[in-house]
Amino acid sequence: MKSILLKNTFWAFLIFLPVGLYFYFLSEYAINIPKWDDHALKAFIVDFQNANGYIPKIQTFFKQHNEHRIAFDRFFTLIVFWIHGSIDYRWLMWIGNFTLLGVLFIFFKVFQKQKISIAYFAPIPFILFQLQLWENTFWGMAAMQNFGVVFFILTLIYLISSEKRIHFYIAIFVAFLATYTSGNGITVFPVCIVLLILQKRFKDVFLFSSVSLILVFLYFYQYKFPENNPSIDGIGIGKIVTGFFIFLGSVFDLTPNISQNIKITIILGFILFIIGSIISVYLILNSKLFNKQRNLNHTELFILGSILFLIGTAIVVTATRISYGVEGLLTSRYKIYSILLLITIYLIFITKVNLNNKKLLVSFLILMAICFNIVVNYINFKEIVNFRNQLISFGINWELDEKISDTKPEVKLYEMPKLSLENSFSEIKKPIKNALIWKERITKIVSFDGVLIQNNSFNVPTKKEGNIY
Repeated sequence: MKSILLKNTFWAFLIFLPVGLYFYFLSEYAINIPKWDDHALKAFIVDFQNANGYIPKIQTFFKQHNEHRIAFDRFFTLIVFWIHGSIDYRWLMWIGNFTLLGVLFIFFKVFQKQKISIAYFAPIPFILFQLQLWENTFWGMAAMQNFGVVFFILTLIYLISSEKRIHFYIAIFVAFLATYTSGNGITVFPVCIVLLILQKRFKDVFLFSSVSLILVFLYFYQYKFPENNPSIDGIGIGKIVTGFFIFLGSVFDLTPNISQNIKITIILGFILFIIGSIISVYLILNSKLFNKQRNLNHTELFILGSILFLIGTAIVVTATRISYGVEGLLTSRYKIYSILLLITIYLIFITKVNLNNKKLLVSFLILMAICFNIVVNYINFKEIVNFRNQLISFGINWELDEKISDTKPEVKLYEMPKLSLENSFSEIKKPIKNALIWKERITKIVSFDGVLIQNNSFNVPTKKEGNIY
């Protein structure tokens, strides 16, 4: 009994190790400075405060934002605003990243149904909780929107794959949450309908299809398609297919050479696509719809639904973003889908392969996952430092811009964190030739490449902010 307890304690520690490390990075490098779309949440607070009556206030949650309706983001922004007294974007980051914990929980629930050692679950958190996701991780709105919609979609697939009646009714509510968290929430509806058809649950097909049509209608009611998205006209089919495989293989974006990266992600994205397609065809042909002697279990339906959704998402994102260039499909905020595809394929592997008493195999899989986690964290660490520095530079620019800094809104929507350069703002604002700070603290270095103006005299409290100054 003692040995079993110690063994389980060890695996629990190993499973939560990458999760703890991930949230350590979040606590250390998250900063309460908005980026781009984050400012739209301030506009939402103003709209909500100015709306007269309950109906107009509710409507502000569902107002279109770019291609999306982000009621989930807005709801928690309002909660944070009420509790904190202003919008704290770090809180939004934490809320969004907690939904990533929800994704891990869904995978654990699926894994739990297998009669295999908990050791085989250990690679999943090492693949999921890592810094390739840095752009979503440290961006308030993006964390809630992009991680939140993935959580709701996987939850929806999990519920639809279950034969429990209560799960179907909960699934309808989760479908609403997915729809109003991000635009791709509605793309999972056809997948859910396919899963219900494969189970021959035709009454539920009718009910869910009806709910889906209502949600889609409401989503596109008074919808305005963004005009700034470039068309894919003139882009060859070869480039679109290439972008599709880059998107699917972006989890393997591990080398600093961009051209080499693209080749690797294309090859491995193609491999993931072929494996995912074979798994999907196999499961569909073995469903109750096509095979009277066979019926897909909950795990198989979940895996099939996840693969269909992830490949479908790759098609949609590639079609809508390929105009910006294939390199854009390696963007950090898209990599969650490639990561999830890799995890889903791993799940079917440990489900279908006889793993009993194969200690060498489980040791190898865990070692590979740990090495992967270390490598991607090392490669992407500089990205979170640069991202933090970019946000700090935004804050400094706002402080130095008199048009912004002199504007005092009636409602305190947001409060800038104290920056290390704050004591020098008054000096920096003076004309260069008159400011003491420029006369005494600046060195000028002339070299063959040009002139470098350098200042190393600011007292910066931590190294993670040093380069910005």
